[in-house]
Amino acid sequence: MFENIGWIVEAKIIEGKHDEFQAVMQEIVAATRKEGGTLNYQYFVSDDGDVLVYERFATVESAHIHIDNWDKFADRWLAAAPGTRMVHLGDLPEELRVRHAALAPKMLKPFGGFAR
Repeated sequence: MFENIGWIVEAKIIEGKHDEFQAVMQEIVAATRKEGGTLNYQYFVSDDGDVLVYERFATVESAHIHIDNWDKFADRWLAAAPGTRMVHLGDLPEELRVRHAALAPKMLKPFGGFAR
């Protein structure tokens, strides 16, 4: 039904670590911008430090490339804002799901609607 796959990651910035999180976020956004198959990589944050990251990829391979890139930043990112929830969007194959097993993502399969 949908051509792309993706996920949503939620995290909570640790009090006093906002600047550290913002710095690593800016670095990974710059690196991710160079990934040709990453269609969306968007951060949203509340005033009290709740973070939501929306990620969408053109192909399974482009998602793997992004995860390989993320691994270079993961320790610093998670030290400033531990993950609290993850939702997989689309028919992600097992080899992608297993790479996120630590966050026990909820799987949401296509149901209706459209993307442009």
